[in-house]
Amino acid sequence: MKSLIVSALFCFIFTWANCQTVIEMMHPSDANIVLLQVDNKDEADVIIYRTELKDEFQAWDCMWKMKSWGFSNFSVYITKDLNDSLLVDDDTGNKLLIHGKVFFTENPSERGYKDPNFRLEGVLRKVKVTENPNGYVDPEDDDEE
Repeated sequence: MKSLIVSALFCFIFTWANCQTVIEMMHPSDANIVLLQVDNKDEADVIIYRTELKDEFQAWDCMWKMKSWGFSNFSVYITKDLNDSLLVDDDTGNKLLIHGKVFFTENPSERGYKDPNFRLEGVLRKVKVTENPNGYVDPEDDDEE
């Protein structure tokens, strides 16, 4: 019986770990990450494609399945206002920091990181590297050779 429970738990964790599911929190202090949603993709640090398709969100390459509750890889608070009153703790006077700017797209080919050095702590990210004997070459610059 123990081995059945352990096997079922292992299968559940393996399935859960292969997905990029995100819970959208109602309060920033409950979230792992606080993001500012921008209306222009040129201002964003990261462009995210929201999806409900299992094959897409299991790829975890800037394709998130947004959930309101349950198990997830990380939690996020998304605000559209830099002066959001929830970002300030009235008791201590501390202001929560915004970790980055996000733009949500309907086109999956637009998704990705605008700045290769931008990191969201705890968020799975695929690295795209082209092998080159002279060192690293950016995949976008690879076409110019």
